[in-house]
Amino acid sequence: MPSKIIIITILALLLIGFSILFIIEARNHNYDYKKDWVAVYFANPGDNSLDFAIENNEGEDAEYDYKILFGNDKTIEEKVAVEAGAKQKISPALDMNNLNGAEKIMIIVSNKDAEYKIYKNIK
Repeated sequence: MPSKIIIITILALLLIGFSILFIIEARNHNYDYKKDWVAVYFANPGDNSLDFAIENNEGEDAEYDYKILFGNDKTIEEKVAVEAGAKQKISPALDMNNLNGAEKIMIIVSNKDAEYKIYKNIK
């Protein structure tokens, strides 16, 4: 009789241990669990458009400031609100023919203490 109790106890502890490990592994593979990251990227990096997107994966709604610079000249400075878990596409209305000799376009997106930069060479 005591050997049956020991076997049943060992099997129950193994089952509980495997269940806990399964839950922990499932959490580690879930990108939404304790998410705290932002992605800023061009929608079509191969063409000459400046359409870009901001993905908010910080777990809360956030407001982002963005600046568009041609060389060292600031052209646009605006704010955009992005809901938690959402992606906001931005299509700035700029005249790409009037670049004042700039060869590089830089977009700076900032929120709180973080700053994200993306670049595009036009020549």
